Amino acid sequence: MKVSIVVSTRNRAKLLTERSLPSIIEQTFRDFELILIDDASDEVVIATGVHTTYYRNLERKGLAYNRNKGVEFAKGEYVVSLDDDNEFHPNFLQETVRFLDENKEYDAVGVEKVVVYPEGRVSHLPKLPCSINDGFLIRKEVFKKIKFDEDLHANEDADFGIRFFKKYKRAGPGTVAHA
Repeated sequence: MKVSIVVSTRNRAKLLTERSLPSIIEQTFRDFELILIDDASDEVVIATGVHTTYYRNLERKGLAYNRNKGVEFAKGEYVVSLDDDNEFHPNFLQETVRFLDENKEYDAVGVEKVVVYPEGRVSHLPKLPCSINDGFLIRKEVFKKIKFDEDLHANEDADFGIRFFKKYKRAGPGTVAHA
């Protein structure tokens, strides 16, 4: 298994099945597993079409816990988190895996975030320089040294990013095409 995709969800089955899951299923790179962490939803979510590990918290634990739990289950060389209301470009894994395979000096690679609004307007949002969040393909070995801080209930991605940059190197938008 090359990549583990960690998706955390809570009571958003509709978004999950309309946004993140289809974008995972449509990846051109196929050597991946999906790890779906259900944060004590009132409804059970079933993912079909891909190899899935499903874990359901009995009580709400939060995003940082869910991402760390997903990494515990991960069998891939690389890990990427995807929020349940976000989507990957179909070539995301193909391009980011190729980049990290060819550039061993980097520990993670992130791409530009594109927001498409209901009225059709499109915004291109750069990744924040200190944040490592969803949409970053990260070498799994990084998680042996740092994890998401489960005591934080907001900005856990910025906190993770600050600690990441003290030890590791990330490639950013512009280094990977069409991902």
